[in-house]
Amino acid sequence: MSDERSRGSRGDAPGAGDPLERLGRWDPLERLGRLSWRRPARVARQGGIVVGSFAGILVVLGVTVALVGGIAAAVTTLTKPAAPPALVPHGHVTEAMSIVSGTSGATNGWPEYTHASWTVHKGETVTVKITSFDDGTAPLVGSQMMFAHVMGSTNGHETVDGRSITSVPDVNIAHTFTVPALNFNMPIPVAPTNGHVTVVATFVAAKAGTFTWQCYAPCGSGTNSMGGAMATMGWMEGTIKVTA
Repeated sequence: MSDERSRGSRGDAPGAGDPLERLGRWDPLERLGRLSWRRPARVARQGGIVVGSFAGILVVLGVTVALVGGIAAAVTTLTKPAAPPALVPHGHVTEAMSIVSGTSGATNGWPEYTHASWTVHKGETVTVKITSFDDGTAPLVGSQMMFAHVMGSTNGHETVDGRSITSVPDVNIAHTFTVPALNFNMPIPVAPTNGHVTVVATFVAAKAGTFTWQCYAPCGSGTNSMGGAMATMGWMEGTIKVTA
């Protein structure tokens, strides 16, 4: 019995029993086959891990790019200069003024603008209508020559007794109505003797504030004709107030 037990125990181990039986039981090709099924599974699992990791990296990169792009867009929006507010139209207004001289009722013989100061609203289209009774000339010289041209009107023109013009010959100018801060200028020609001339131009009150207008034709007193009425508010100077 001891021999049988010994043989039985040895038959369970490699090298025991019949050689053909051992070959069938421990066939290397069969074992290789079993290993070959395990290896692809292991490789597949490892490949899946690599692909999953790579996909995760791509997702993280995509999220990062999106976040950076969003931050950049926000910064661009914050740093972009704001567009200027649109000008809101407020309708149309006409301001009528007169120029009188010493022979037509002006105090001290000075030439004088009536209705020298007035108020309009920002955005209003303002028509300035000036009726001049002054038949005296005040020719422009030097740098004043630029005020012979119409400036800042809505169409680049003014009308003189209904006739559209862009300038007045400097030797034929009596006065100007000039608002430097609004870049607006109306040359006023000499009126006929014992008559008058009517000059009309239109501009848009595009900004709020209080602006001084002045006559830039030398029609005052003193050696350079720039004193007296030329330097006195309410005569050849006045204000335009544009409210918001």
